[in-house]
Amino acid sequence: MAASSTNEQPIIEIRDMHKSFGKNHVLRGFNLTLHRGENVVVLGRSGCGKSVLIKCIVGLIPYDRGSLKVFGKEVSEMSIRELDEVRAKIGFVFQSSALYDSMTVRENLEFPLRRHERDHRHDSYIELVSNTLENVGLKHAIELMPSELSGGMRKRIGLARSLIMQPEIMLYDEPTTGLDAITGKEISNLMLDMQRKYNTSSIIISHDMYCARVVGNRLVALIDGINYQEGTFSELSSSKDPMVRAFFE
Repeated sequence: MAASSTNEQPIIEIRDMHKSFGKNHVLRGFNLTLHRGENVVVLGRSGCGKSVLIKCIVGLIPYDRGSLKVFGKEVSEMSIRELDEVRAKIGFVFQSSALYDSMTVRENLEFPLRRHERDHRHDSYIELVSNTLENVGLKHAIELMPSELSGGMRKRIGLARSLIMQPEIMLYDEPTTGLDAITGKEISNLMLDMQRKYNTSSIIISHDMYCARVVGNRLVALIDGINYQEGTFSELSSSKDPMVRAFFE
């Protein structure tokens, strides 16, 4: 499990956040704090607002009311330039890995570097891509196309692409979904290894209890739009509340 520190300002701080889509009230006063070096796993049934939460954090969709601070700044008050600067410090790992099928693995990893105009010569791009792929155990795959990769390899490449900008925050949306049990465990262990190597802070949306147990410092049960209960894996897995127990049965 990742080591966490709570002695400084939270890297993400959410207070009384609300978000609705018409009459569908997805978040109803949600609270969450993420400290540097900490991994927080958010548990919740499908459609409960977990992915909406991630999109609000990076300013992709606006929240209706409440406070959401990233690096100490209110997201709703950021300019487009400020948002772009914040997003450059955040890595995303999606359910689908979200690789560009027409690009090689190398080109996929170079894409965020070029997009954010990092001051690199082409040869230093290659070195950075190669080193990042080596960290996830896939240096040999640098010139492969996504169609040539297994599901587990695609997840690793997606993780490598997220890490190449050396982010301070990682956001994972169901990172082990669609993988067999063994590969899912490998990805969970890799996430923890990379968290230690890159010193990131992470929010992980997951149904995977192995992932939650191995990676998470804290778990938050998102039920009825609020942080219904939170604590360590041991605390939540031994909860007597039937709504919390349902995640572990």
